[in-house]
Amino acid sequence: MFQLYDCVTNMHDPRMVLLAALVCILGAHACFALLRHVQQHPGSGRLRGIAIAAFASGSATWATHFIAMLAYQPVATIGYDPGLTLFSLLTALLVAACAFALALRGGAWHRLTGGALLGLGIGTMHYTGMAAWRVGGAVLWDDGTIAMSLLIGVGFGALALRLGLAEGRAARLLGPILLTLAICGLHFTGMTAMLVLPDMALIEQLPPADSRWLAYLVGAGGIAILLLSLYGLALQRRDQRQRHDEMLRMRHLADAAVEGLLVCDGERLVTANQSLELVLGRKPDDLAGLRLEDLVPDSATRSLLLQDNARAEGDALDAEGRSIPMEMVSRTISYGGAPHRVIAFRDLRDRRAAEAQIRHLAHHDALTGLGNRANFGERLALMVQQAHTQKTRFAVLALDLDRFKLVNDTLGHPVGDALLVEVASRLRDTVRDTDLIGRLGGDEFAVLQSGGEQPEAATALASRMVSALARPFFVDGQVLNIGTSIGIALFPQDGADSAALLRNADLALYRAKTDGRGVFRFFEKEMDARMQERRRMELDLREAPKRDQFELAYQPLLGLDSNRITGFEALLRWRHPERGLIPPAQFVPLAEETGLIVPIGEWVLREACREAASWPGEIDVAVNLSAVQFRSPDLLAMVQGACAAAGLPPQRLELEITESVLLADTAGTLGVLHALRALGIRVSLDDFGTGYSSLSYLRSFPFDKIKIDRSFIADMNSNPDAASIVRAILGLGRSLGIRTTVEGIETAAQLEYVREEGCDQVQGYLIGQPKPASSVAGLLREARIAA
Repeated sequence: MFQLYDCVTNMHDPRMVLLAALVCILGAHACFALLRHVQQHPGSGRLRGIAIAAFASGSATWATHFIAMLAYQPVATIGYDPGLTLFSLLTALLVAACAFALALRGGAWHRLTGGALLGLGIGTMHYTGMAAWRVGGAVLWDDGTIAMSLLIGVGFGALALRLGLAEGRAARLLGPILLTLAICGLHFTGMTAMLVLPDMALIEQLPPADSRWLAYLVGAGGIAILLLSLYGLALQRRDQRQRHDEMLRMRHLADAAVEGLLVCDGERLVTANQSLELVLGRKPDDLAGLRLEDLVPDSATRSLLLQDNARAEGDALDAEGRSIPMEMVSRTISYGGAPHRVIAFRDLRDRRAAEAQIRHLAHHDALTGLGNRANFGERLALMVQQAHTQKTRFAVLALDLDRFKLVNDTLGHPVGDALLVEVASRLRDTVRDTDLIGRLGGDEFAVLQSGGEQPEAATALASRMVSALARPFFVDGQVLNIGTSIGIALFPQDGADSAALLRNADLALYRAKTDGRGVFRFFEKEMDARMQERRRMELDLREAPKRDQFELAYQPLLGLDSNRITGFEALLRWRHPERGLIPPAQFVPLAEETGLIVPIGEWVLREACREAASWPGEIDVAVNLSAVQFRSPDLLAMVQGACAAAGLPPQRLELEITESVLLADTAGTLGVLHALRALGIRVSLDDFGTGYSSLSYLRSFPFDKIKIDRSFIADMNSNPDAASIVRAILGLGRSLGIRTTVEGIETAAQLEYVREEGCDQVQGYLIGQPKPASSVAGLLREARIAA
């Protein structure tokens, strides 16, 4: 160290040493400015940039060496060999170009290796330049010091490219400083490795050395280095402006993005856009410098920093430390001329809320908020499983609202929906928190009652629900009275699985409705037997038309003014191969419930028209239409087609309907009735007096005939009120100009009574029992003879 100090201070001109150092610093600065420009703008100008940077570095190394040599003041200097001097310059240029090409390949090891090669190039240039020095005397070298100088050059050169080509302001300062240390440190350490033994005889013999050409050459190199340094400074300023403009553009684009964006340099946060600021309530300056795990304390987010196009979900912390669910996607971008990681944040609160709402809707009824069929089934299955394990008992209650369809059809679906909401509210008030209410669809509800002593607990609950729903409802200005019927199945005696419990609760509900509605019934094994019988009958009923098991019987209608048969009523019969003759009261309700009445009724109409076409022209045929048939959109076409196919004039066809046809959609029903009248078909109101609104129906549509139900005739002899009702209806018919028919005439006294009261037509066993079509001709002959 002392030798180095002595060499620099006593054997060199200080002014020239400072000039050499200045040239070295300028060259190093120009070199790194050019290298950074090439690093940030790879492309077609890469080789040119490397060549210019190599020229800056090599010429700075060479100029520094020879300015320092000119500052060297030994007594024995003779001169410099021009060839070796220029060769040392070319060596510095070529080795620097190779070193920079290797360092700019991108990796840390490439920069270290390139820097080491640059250091060797500096050493090669130095000792080649020393070989060009001519001195009057002998030169002795210290191998250890030479090795030390080369180690200084290689070490500082490797660090210079490794650290100087990294990102950051510190790297921009470190690169030129380390390269300057490599050049100057190698040179002056190498100078201390040399010992000159002057030869005075040789010095006196030769003329003084003329080194002006070297000074001129070094001066030219210094000027070139100065120009290159200025050029590098201009490139550096331009690159800084471009980076600033690019960062500003990216900032504006990021702020325009809807999603939150966060830029990371490694694990450190650099900046964020306004969208993320609004979501988290944190300003970008508050985020800068933090680690990603400070913002998103979730291990899953580590992949965002390690993998490109990585996705993760986690909770980000807002300014108040609250967790906000986020979906994050990472990308690699160039930010400020260097690769950074940008992470896009998508706020998941709305999506999570929507998903929760979807899950809720998937398991709950949208109208009432009660559990739906799927939810009730899952809870029931879980309850069955737990009850098997824990040996507990529970009850399943199936509810169906009474008269709800009438409300829905007459007052509209909005009123019906509002009524269902009120029903759900009352049901909630009757159950405990541990019980579950479900709306299975329409006006069907179910309750899962856990715990309690059974059947006492189920009895108490069913009683509360019947009472609660029996009270009037006030909906949309309407006072509504509905009620409910309830069927109850108990675990385990009424079913060991969910399906059996629900099925048996439904059977008990069916029994409750059959027993008069507004009541509850427990499941009994006989119910299942009856239901199985009903299912068998339904299957047989579906096959009956295909197997020609239906037939028609015709009961005569007697006109009292002429004492002659004026027509026949077609009555359906089902002749089962095993059960025998099944009366309509047993299978017609089932046919209406299953919808089979529509095809069966069409067959009845066509068959009756076909048979009646062969009767005398003054004999009519009457056919009953059920409410289900009447709601068919093809009714008019079916009736018209039946008459046309049989060749029966429509005036000979009479259609009988009951008041149930008129309960729903009064305007549409009246339209169909008027259309039938327009075809020439007569329409009669059957079972008159047994409904609720008979008189209003007579006012709304001019029926051709009203038929008085047989129940009034049967009670006439024992009940004076029944006789008064018959007399009143007959008088009403006369006053309105509507013909009247009395059903169920079985005695002569009954016949004489209705005749005296002005009845137009009678029907009953006294007149004639229902007979097959083959007997109609004989009945007509007998009637003519009797008349």
